[in-house]
Amino acid sequence: MKKQYTVYAILAATLILPALLTAQKANVVYVEGSSQIKSSSGSLRPADFGSTVTYGESVITGRDGFVEMTLENGSTIRVAENSVFSYSSTGAAADSRPVLATTAGKVSYKLNKAAGRSPLIQSNSMVAGVRGTEFTVFSACDGSTLLAVTDGIVDVESQGTKIELVKDEAVEVTPGKAPGTKFTWLGKELDYSSWNKGKNDEFIQNPLACLDLVATQLDVYKSALESLKGPYEQATITWQKATDQYKALVAEGDKQAMEAFRASTLYPAQDERSTIILNIRYFALNYLSMRRYVMSNMYMEMKSRYLLTPNAQASAYFTRHAEILSRYEAVIVPQLNENDY
Repeated sequence: MKKQYTVYAILAATLILPALLTAQKANVVYVEGSSQIKSSSGSLRPADFGSTVTYGESVITGRDGFVEMTLENGSTIRVAENSVFSYSSTGAAADSRPVLATTAGKVSYKLNKAAGRSPLIQSNSMVAGVRGTEFTVFSACDGSTLLAVTDGIVDVESQGTKIELVKDEAVEVTPGKAPGTKFTWLGKELDYSSWNKGKNDEFIQNPLACLDLVATQLDVYKSALESLKGPYEQATITWQKATDQYKALVAEGDKQAMEAFRASTLYPAQDERSTIILNIRYFALNYLSMRRYVMSNMYMEMKSRYLLTPNAQASAYFTRHAEILSRYEAVIVPQLNENDY
């Protein structure tokens, strides 16, 4: 099983490169303070005027950081201080769809209508579809999300439940739960720091319950990965068979037959398989993001409070945390590569 997962990671890395070369770029137009761009290879470079961010890359801001980017269609993305924005895609070829993720902190979006499929908006606890709109996504230390719409329409989905937000409406989404009740915010500035502190206080009051909600969200990604294993194996068989047939045509030297076979059989088999591989990687990286920016933060908060003498509640938390990490190591890590860390 581990060998098969390793193959996933290697093939994903091979097939993602062409996609990166044709991906829409985000251009950095304004920078303040400490701000960096993390590449798909894991290296960090300073975010500067004129820098570009493309699929597989992230923008990370420090306490005094701020980055503003524009997409090729004029859309604007603003990454606030102490935040992480990730730019990726799901699907391949005609099914490719940009993914704009608020992994941590606060990111504001003003998205114009784009050619092709509209971007997928993501956080650690929800996904959302947009229709030419302006909104802000807050991502808390416990994985919760607050999405507030300034203009346009946003469809927010979590745990199979979808709600529609319009101008001056907002909703909070807790990991592992359906979206909460939407509310009117009347265009006032929402205070991310106070909201995030409130979420941290709730976590401290009942850390095990918060961790269990995170585990529920992780199980969504785990189930999605497991559901792709069968289709991947079948697509690989189909692709290998097509590849062998094409090699035979190449040996015969019939260029007309080769061209027809590529169009009718080989390329469709390659596209189907590459789409599945990219989706496998998409869910694996979602899992990694949750582990890195939510579970790690929660763990450090508990360790700082109960470093030497954990009480019964803290001991139960640490035990549960170790169980979840063990499952993570077994299911997800073999599908990642060293550049992801």
